[in-house]
Amino acid sequence: MARRSRTSPGIMALGTLLGLVLILLLTGAAPAPPFKTPPTVVLISMDGVRWDYPGRDRLPAFAAMARSGWTAARLTPPFPSLTFASHATLATGVGPSRHGIVANSFLDRTLDRRFSDEPEAAWLKAPPLWVLSERAGLKAAVRSWPCSSGPWNGTSPSIFEPYARGNHDSETAEWILDLLRRPAAERPRLIMAWTSGADGAGHGEGPDSEGVHRAMAAADGLLGRLRTRIAALGPSVPVDLIVVSDHGMAAVNRVVDVVKVIPKEGYFPFIAPSGPLCNVYVKNESQRRQVASGLSRLPRDVAVMTREEASRRFAYKDPSRTGDFVLLCPPGAMFSSFNRKGDRGVPRGMHGYDPALAEMGGIFYAEGPDFAQGRVLKEVRAVDVAPTLCACLGIPAPPNCEGVNLLRRP
Repeated sequence: MARRSRTSPGIMALGTLLGLVLILLLTGAAPAPPFKTPPTVVLISMDGVRWDYPGRDRLPAFAAMARSGWTAARLTPPFPSLTFASHATLATGVGPSRHGIVANSFLDRTLDRRFSDEPEAAWLKAPPLWVLSERAGLKAAVRSWPCSSGPWNGTSPSIFEPYARGNHDSETAEWILDLLRRPAAERPRLIMAWTSGADGAGHGEGPDSEGVHRAMAAADGLLGRLRTRIAALGPSVPVDLIVVSDHGMAAVNRVVDVVKVIPKEGYFPFIAPSGPLCNVYVKNESQRRQVASGLSRLPRDVAVMTREEASRRFAYKDPSRTGDFVLLCPPGAMFSSFNRKGDRGVPRGMHGYDPALAEMGGIFYAEGPDFAQGRVLKEVRAVDVAPTLCACLGIPAPPNCEGVNLLRRP
């Protein structure tokens, strides 16, 4: 009499599993990987927040974000450390000589247009993050970011809110949260927003003023509410939150009147002051000599550079937009475009100086799935932000990028 074989349940289950695998292999099918929603990348700029403001005022939301993710001792802006130039660098990963936003006010000789009156995206010579995102098939949303209005070479963000004067930071936070609450198929992968930070108070009252302390308390409250409500969305809405500033702030106590020393004949020489920086454009060699003679009467601590000298010192060399002369005040001074008498209306704080100056440093905070807990970096450069965000989005770094992907930095 033959003995009946007994097969254990474990062997039977193994056989069933092997059979399923064989069927999948024969049919070309593969088991679906576990579902994972890619994070939405949220970049918030807080204008004029100096690197030391959060720690100086012991702001709890900033401190909590530093513990949760990454922070840097300082964010180094480009030269010049001005709002439009810095925001363009944050968005493109290149400096002003490549993206073309060389100051808050300048002349484009080729276009024969002045920048300060028309800050559209078309002024950028390099593609910004929202264009790179959209062209990769990822929806982008932009609000109030400098140089973001209108299309760039035919591409605009899917969702756009223009800059409006006044403090709209609370509305901006609600706008971000509303976008994050959308279903995954409708949710942007990239959100970029400008907020007022402490820039207005820094200019109006100085970096050590009570106004700056109040502005930073408000910024910390805004960040705290935003972080709490993002966390409440749960793991189904992963978010990489990056908070930066465009520059710091230095105290100002005097004004240098450049107009008074330059012999002016109508439109040229064209004088374009931007805080402590001034680009001066001439129309011919005779006028160049006259302007050079006049500039020799400026205070000795004002740096007077030719375009070539500015290129060597600061890599500041856009041929169509950099002035024939580039002037730079020392810390504590700024240019005026007219004869200013008394100190009424003179700012108490200014930026735009050499980015190596301690007071020009900004902030960098980041948290989310791509940023491990508690990492402290010595320095982040403004050019590093765009390639890092591209890595978070899973798209190539910006073309001609001058920064590094911080996620790969050891």
